[in-house]
Amino acid sequence: MFVPVAPRSISIVIPCLNDAELLPRCLDSLAEQSVPAEEIIVVDNGSTDDSAAVARAAGARVIPEFRRGITWATRAGFDAASGDILVRIDADVVAPRDYLARLHAAWDAADAAPGRDVVGVTGVGRFELPGVLGVLASSLYLGAYRASVGSALGHNPLFGTNYSIKATWWREIRDLVDSADTYSHEDMQISFEVRPHETVWFQPDLTLDMDPRALFGARQIARRFSRGMHTILRAWRKHPPHRRLAQRGLLGE
Repeated sequence: MFVPVAPRSISIVIPCLNDAELLPRCLDSLAEQSVPAEEIIVVDNGSTDDSAAVARAAGARVIPEFRRGITWATRAGFDAASGDILVRIDADVVAPRDYLARLHAAWDAADAAPGRDVVGVTGVGRFELPGVLGVLASSLYLGAYRASVGSALGHNPLFGTNYSIKATWWREIRDLVDSADTYSHEDMQISFEVRPHETVWFQPDLTLDMDPRALFGARQIARRFSRGMHTILRAWRKHPPHRRLAQRGLLGE
């Protein structure tokens, strides 16, 4: 049985809005982990379906957050969590049985690595599409995100479907995150609060299977891009790119 190098408790936070159809398989996969989480929190973001009842039936702790928006839902979940590490996943994912064991191993490696303080660990997602189509779609989607947002940040971005942060760090930066801006991507907002002496650890084998609904519809894809640009441009007003990258030693003299 896997035993983490450093003892730590894990809280999993799942924002949820009318996800009663997909949520059961997500919670079932978390219940079958070889290394269990200490706590699973489902944030009911004003669902009108049976999402909250589904979550309770599976043994999850349900936190209501009636202010609509994943920014508010994530904040509510992180604030309510009791673990040392706060894991943020989506309701439409399925975790392999060794997901949390791999997460602990990633944090063990991150904590032992020299250099900047690691405040977050981020993984990847794999769209549930047949054969090479799923691999290609996942690589293009996430590769573009990591390249574009990472160049703006000067470090790896947190990926909203599969990331974790230290609870102590969240308490330090939570008031810097504007949850009222619900058009922003919350993972990008939080990523921009990583300070010059800190960084995010990317673990490429930390994988979750994702429902491919994010890929369907040109309007949805365009809206995701628009929200991403909004988030970056808004963040640059507070963290100008030349200053941010210079502080991280990524600009020449």
